[in-house]
Amino acid sequence: MDLVPYLSAVILVSTIATILLAVLSYAAFKLRDKRRPKSNSDAPVFFHRYQLEQVAADEGSAAANEESPVADEDGKGE
Repeated sequence: MDLVPYLSAVILVSTIATILLAVLSYAAFKLRDKRRPKSNSDAPVFFHRYQLEQVAADEGSAAANEESPVADEDGKGE
């Protein structure tokens, strides 16, 4: 019983299937790229970007400034 022809057939079929899937994926990518709405803005098309509140960001930076040591001109702390 010789397994080489069977294993060769498995390798050949998997290689052909991989190439076929790559071509189909590329075609699907091109079709999706063509239907994308054209816009001049840099805003994301398919996602909604959430922004943090400015008040929370200001409080965080103020707290960080209070905790950081201030150095004198000679590089030593207070």
